[in-house]
Amino acid sequence: MKIEKSTFEKHLRFFDTDQVIFRENEEGNEMFIIVEGQVEIRKATGPSSNKTLTVLHKGDMFGEMAIIEKMPRSATAVAVLPTRLLVLNEKLYESTMTSNPDFARKMNKVLSERIRRADSIIQNIMTTNRQNQLWAGLVEFAKESGVVTFKGNRVSITEFTSWAVAHLGMNDKDIQAIIAQFLKRGVVTYSARGKEEILVEPKEGKTLPEL
Repeated sequence: MKIEKSTFEKHLRFFDTDQVIFRENEEGNEMFIIVEGQVEIRKATGPSSNKTLTVLHKGDMFGEMAIIEKMPRSATAVAVLPTRLLVLNEKLYESTMTSNPDFARKMNKVLSERIRRADSIIQNIMTTNRQNQLWAGLVEFAKESGVVTFKGNRVSITEFTSWAVAHLGMNDKDIQAIIAQFLKRGVVTYSARGKEEILVEPKEGKTLPEL
C-alpha cells in the first residue's frame, strides 16, 4: 500500500510505551495504521479492570469505525511498545480510498474480516444461550417428570423433546442437536435402558455445569 511521502510524514504520530491512543466511549474522527510498534485493543470489564481483545502489529489498521459510523470508540487503544502510527482523518481517509486502490482493497478486507468475526461471536453467544435455555428446561423437566434413580433422573428423550417444543419455543431438530452436544460433553448420559432415555442430575441453575 503506497502513500505519498509528504502525506505520510505530515500525518505520522509517535506514541510511547503505555501511552493511550484513544479511550473507550470517546468521540473519534481518526483511524490509524501501525507503521512500527504494537498496539493493544482493550475493553473495560469493570471500574478498574479490562480485557485485551486483540494485539495489533505493523501494517494493521484500527479505529476506522469512528470515521465510518461516526460513533464513540468501542474500546481503548494503548501502545505497548514505542509505536509510530499513520493517522487518517475523514478527509484523508476518503481521498485515500478514492486514489489508492491498494488501500481500498485492504480496507475492504479488514472490514470483511471484522464482520465475519462479529458474526462468529454473535453465533457463539446465540448457541450458548440456546444451550443454557435447554439445560434449564431439562433440569426442570427431570425434577417434575423424570424417574428418580441413584444415578440421576431418567428422562425420555421423546417426551422431553415434545415438552421443550411446547414450552421453550425450540424446534425438535435443534433440541436433538443440543442433547447430542450434552451427551458428547458428558453433561448427561444414556440410561441403562438404551438411547431412548438420558440420565440428568437434578441440579439447580440455568447455566450448564463446567466439566
